[in-house]
Amino acid sequence: MGLPFDHSIRNLGRRPTRTLLAGVSSAMVAALLVATVAFARGLEGTFSGAADPRTALLLSSVSDRDVVRSTAQAGLGALVQASVPGILAASDEIHMGTSVQLPGQDTAYSGFVRGVTDAAYEVHRALTLTAGHLPGPGEVMVGRLVAGQSGIAPGALAIGRSLVIEGAALTIVGHFSAPGTTLEAEIWTPLEPLRGLSRRDDSSCVFVLMEGERTAKLLKLFCDRRLDLELEMVSSERYYAELADYMRPIRSMAWALSLLIGLAALLGGVTTSIASVQDRIRELAALRALGFSSWSIARSLLVEAILIAAAGALVGLALGRIVLSGASVSLAMSAFELRADATAVLTAFAAVLLIALLGVLPAALRVVRLPIATALVED
Repeated sequence: MGLPFDHSIRNLGRRPTRTLLAGVSSAMVAALLVATVAFARGLEGTFSGAADPRTALLLSSVSDRDVVRSTAQAGLGALVQASVPGILAASDEIHMGTSVQLPGQDTAYSGFVRGVTDAAYEVHRALTLTAGHLPGPGEVMVGRLVAGQSGIAPGALAIGRSLVIEGAALTIVGHFSAPGTTLEAEIWTPLEPLRGLSRRDDSSCVFVLMEGERTAKLLKLFCDRRLDLELEMVSSERYYAELADYMRPIRSMAWALSLLIGLAALLGGVTTSIASVQDRIRELAALRALGFSSWSIARSLLVEAILIAAAGALVGLALGRIVLSGASVSLAMSAFELRADATAVLTAFAAVLLIALLGVLPAALRVVRLPIATALVED
């Protein structure tokens, strides 16, 4: 004979304090898991939209593929476009980490500034202007993650406000987004004015948009022949893949943290379930004596655990989504958004249910195996 389903629901109300504490525990585990999964997925997706098979970088051969350390002669983009057939656009750029200040304040914030020409908007096709207009001399536009990367209050980055970069006050005239790239944590401004402010007569690198594989081979040949330019050509796919590999240990730590959270919750769940069954051992033995099967009683315990875990997880995931909405993490001169998407939510929810199921199994097996006579007299 089996126990009815509503027996499990009624039992939850008989011990409200224990039920509430178990639900809160499930909510906390769900919130922590969705946060760590969102961190890992956000880091994984940072370079997903940046790699373009038709785009390549020209860097200094001695820069060790670091765009900040790289130097290239001014006007290299025009030279490459004139020398290599099939170049659709060549963007000379300056990449620099620098201090950013707000007018009238002494506090210095770290910022990543990119000096660009009009060609940059052809090459970086992931970029979308979301408000305002493209910057001209004395102006900048900011990515949507600049506030998270620099620590500047979002209100101070509104259109019409100013930023002090290299001693000059530059007006914010636009906002942009570029999902799946590191561009969103950058401040963009015209190349030539930035070259004057930073007292540079060179560029950092050149981003090139090519027609196809044949153009890529010709561009590689150009770099190999022009030894005087000391250039190295790197496809954007390879460049961003190497950056992703560089971040792999951090991603592994995030997944390891998720595993440790789950393991700690599992051990706590096992202890709690055993203690709960021990308190109810006579009650459960009496049900068996009345003719209810051991497996139906064990199933009832499993249903109770899953109901509590599901309710707590839904609350924890809802709170996690609210807290993580729009949140970002600063990483060196870049930043990435925490991706509390459907995958992260479903992963955390499934993990909480699995933890609840595994946590109650030892207690359920004890109920099944313990003789009725022994259970009735056990303290």
